[in-house]
Amino acid sequence: MSGAAGLLVLTLALACRVIEIGPDAAPDALASALRSARDCDRYEITGGTHLGPLVVDAAVEIQGIDRPVIDGGGEGTVVVITAPGASIRGLTVVGSGDRADRVDAGITAQAPVTIEDVIVEDVLYGINLEAAPNSIVRDNIVRGREVHIARRGDAIRVWESHDSVIEGNLVEDTRDVVIWYSQRMRIAGNTIRDGRYGLHYMYSHQSVIEDNRLEGNSVGAFMMYSTGLSIRRNVFAANHGSSGYGLALKDSDEVVISDNIMAGNRVGLYLDNSPSRQGEHNTVERNTIAWNDIGVLLQPSVKRNDFSENGFVENGQQVALTGGGSADGNSWSTAGIGNHWSNYAGLDADGDGIGDRPHVEVALFDEMLARYPLLRLFIHSPAANALDLAARAFPVFRPPPTLTDEAPLVSAPPASIVAPADSGGGLAGLSALLITAAACVIGWGLGAPAGGRS
Repeated sequence: MSGAAGLLVLTLALACRVIEIGPDAAPDALASALRSARDCDRYEITGGTHLGPLVVDAAVEIQGIDRPVIDGGGEGTVVVITAPGASIRGLTVVGSGDRADRVDAGITAQAPVTIEDVIVEDVLYGINLEAAPNSIVRDNIVRGREVHIARRGDAIRVWESHDSVIEGNLVEDTRDVVIWYSQRMRIAGNTIRDGRYGLHYMYSHQSVIEDNRLEGNSVGAFMMYSTGLSIRRNVFAANHGSSGYGLALKDSDEVVISDNIMAGNRVGLYLDNSPSRQGEHNTVERNTIAWNDIGVLLQPSVKRNDFSENGFVENGQQVALTGGGSADGNSWSTAGIGNHWSNYAGLDADGDGIGDRPHVEVALFDEMLARYPLLRLFIHSPAANALDLAARAFPVFRPPPTLTDEAPLVSAPPASIVAPADSGGGLAGLSALLITAAACVIGWGLGAPAGGRS
């Protein structure tokens, strides 16, 4: 290294400063200090309450010690970051404004940043990435205001921020975690509950969504107009709003849905015009789809989804189409391996794990439900069972089958998800119970229980 180059490095190293702001500092001391920030400065903020708004326009590190509070006073966005390479950790951010047209947020980043171990609460929007590619949003807690869900903002809002990571966050009582026009995202290990759309994906391709827990929302995850998604090892539980989908796809192609648990939702998996392009296929494999009102719900035109090694366990309807019809445009076995159906009535005489005769999903009451959803009030009633018994006894009344699985599995595939340890009350406790039970059913490989409709 030349002498000049060595001197430059030394000069830059000496230019890095550590600025300490204690709990007894003036309330605006941090905001004032940031106005003269230089790249590579480190701000150590110990306890206390400090007034926003903060503007971070240099590549500084802001480290909270003893959880200092940054309070926006109910006006605008509390923290705005415009410098690539800036990071904030260990803070509590509160008190944004309430104007949705300005996207008043706890934190807005307009450049690649790192936001870790931050609590964001009493804000309209939580963490907002705007054209901030390669950002990291990790291990944060975002809680919404105690207002009607229609008046809440999004917990984490990502727009044109490609190659970013949203990981290990806890999101409660907000509207959505929304990903727009952002490619190659990694959404991993988050818990999102008690909101509208737990995860709302639009025009965002080639992403990985894994190991998340989405529970107690109106919709667990809704993936729209996106291609090349890998959705794996997630839990979609107790999502029971007006839609109540655990996982939904609309106009999405080349999606692989694998090793998830979808339990206790109104609908486990909903498919609308997915895949949307001719010649494309989606793959649905090794998922546990259990105790939902409807296991899989498809629009009548949906075709080219390949289902194999899934466990369909005691759903009110295993598979249904809106308005009735057949789901045979999709594949229900791959390479001689089908799915496990808790209402399968066949045997496995040769012990190869595959039923000796196909599973045919057909029930007169299910056909009537597709046409008249209000009849759901009578599901599992003696009247519903009598209708299905009559259809079996008098084939003239039997509707055409919804689907045929040529190679049904007599035992459920093993689970690849460990049930989360959260055993809190309310919906969290309910979903933990559903998840644990579903994992046990799949892990133990139980055969078809008695009492299911065939």
